Amino acid sequence: MKKQLTYLLTSFMLSLCITPTSSVFAAKNIHTNINSENQNTTLLNNISSNKSISNVLLTGRFDTSDSVGPTFAWSNSSIKANFKGTGISVNLKSSGNDWFDVIIDGDVQAPIGITTNTTSPFILASGLKKGTHTVELVKRTEPLVGETQFLGFTVTDGHLLPSPKPSSKRIMFIGDSITAAFGNEGANQYEDFSPAKENAYLSYAAMTARNLHADLMNISWSGKGIYLNADKTTTDVMPELYNRILPNNKTNLWNSQNWIPQVVVINLGTNDFESGVAVDKTTFVKGYSDFVDLIRKEYPKADIYCAIGPGLVGENLIMQRSYVTNIVNSKKSSGDNKLYFIEFPIQDPANGYGEDWHPSIKTHTLMANQLTSQIKSNSGW
Repeated sequence: MKKQLTYLLTSFMLSLCITPTSSVFAAKNIHTNINSENQNTTLLNNISSNKSISNVLLTGRFDTSDSVGPTFAWSNSSIKANFKGTGISVNLKSSGNDWFDVIIDGDVQAPIGITTNTTSPFILASGLKKGTHTVELVKRTEPLVGETQFLGFTVTDGHLLPSPKPSSKRIMFIGDSITAAFGNEGANQYEDFSPAKENAYLSYAAMTARNLHADLMNISWSGKGIYLNADKTTTDVMPELYNRILPNNKTNLWNSQNWIPQVVVINLGTNDFESGVAVDKTTFVKGYSDFVDLIRKEYPKADIYCAIGPGLVGENLIMQRSYVTNIVNSKKSSGDNKLYFIEFPIQDPANGYGEDWHPSIKTHTLMANQLTSQIKSNSGW
């Protein structure tokens, strides 16, 4: 996975938008772009994160400071609505090259890709049977690819209906490229990263959530570590990014009580051990332990899973396993009986590889099945 570093530090990291997009695209402009008969546009105003308001259910972290529409960056951020009509389109504006899965009536459609500052409407479905339908947009790409602003749905021959209800089950993942599904749709390990081949909808995180009928929050970014990133830097490590609504905005912080998960999965440490710099045991253990303590403080009733794998091999894997299991065992012996360790097996070449040696969809599926089984056993879901 080391090859990803050159790409992360050149093509995308420099193009990220650091602040929410401006309000230049006012509501009247949206209507101008998609003006036609029998269409009804619903825009979002004064939205609270993760609440179903204005007939749209948002799941994930959304910056709502711009009344024109919310901005989001993390993988698997979801926008879902019910509607009555024969078609639906969406207006989106991206700071990069984000990709989305489109789910109509539970069926996954062809994904849509958005280039920088594209605002013309994207047709999500047309020619549907008259009646009630559901639409969901799921962000396939991670924050390093870009941020996107949601500017409204347009329904053909109809209108939006009351929003879908959120699940009573909530699961949060915190990770790196593995959890972000870096290159999982790639043909082989020799391909370089392409946003079109990163599909968080088919990550082990998303598949686990669907297996459990749970809503998902995926806080992951390729190359990030506990205290040491894959590019050998020690700033903007995942514990620093974790509490941000938009990871490139240090001042707009997430309120952890807005959305309380019953299960939290932490899969971090691969990049600390793959940076090419010898891991300092004391620094890693303290950083990891402190981060688990933070999650426990925020969610005292949650089942927390400390995961490793499937990216490391050899001595690095042995060290990571030792450090993480010791942390888990120490906290369990101190009374935390809702803390668990899980190890995903080393990738099997027979299951193929994604881009730059990352897990394939087959490997993600196996990981999801393993984790689903353990959560069902421990959490009773």
